[in-house]
Amino acid sequence: MNQSLRRIMSLQEISHGWLLLLSFILFGFSFYNDRIIDPIDEWGSSIGYGISFAIAAFWGAINYISHIRINAMYKKELDIGIYVQQLAMSKEDQLELQTYLEDYVQDLITQGFSKEDATKEAINQFKVKEILSKNTMLFNLHAHFYLIGWVAILFITFILLWFTEHSLNIESDYLLLIEVPLFVYCLGMSGVFLLYKVIDSIFYQKYKELFS
Repeated sequence: MNQSLRRIMSLQEISHGWLLLLSFILFGFSFYNDRIIDPIDEWGSSIGYGISFAIAAFWGAINYISHIRINAMYKKELDIGIYVQQLAMSKEDQLELQTYLEDYVQDLITQGFSKEDATKEAINQFKVKEILSKNTMLFNLHAHFYLIGWVAILFITFILLWFTEHSLNIESDYLLLIEVPLFVYCLGMSGVFLLYKVIDSIFYQKYKELFS
């Protein structure tokens, strides 16, 4: 499995999924009320739809925020091995950097630094060099590829139900009660993914304007 597919299938990376599930169930119940229980009660169904979408919007906000991490460049770390593992680089580059920093620490120790002060100095010098050369952002923004995985699952489930319904010539409101929420939340999560990308782009643009 290549890296892109692995990131897409990292479905567990979704945060506060219970909120989204609550929204999904409330939407389904509202649609059930609108379609079967009391089609005349448009006011009650509208409130249900509104609350379910509000919960989904709230989930979208806290899911995005919960994935924001402080860049390792700005973290205080006194263990070279742990610090290097947090950096976004290949294993080979991490090993090479760790060897370089550990050698530098040994040089500083021979100059009279304590091991703790030498480690701190080596890491800080590397941070300064990287930040000045790359305008490294304070925060790491998540790619959120797991949303594509969830969209795929919802869409495939919807297609399977729709195909079964039409191939067997089944006309059932109860199948529709499953299909409609699946389709709506499939579109919704696609929209959330695109919105996250727009927000990321705005962040990056503002950061470049601030430090360019």
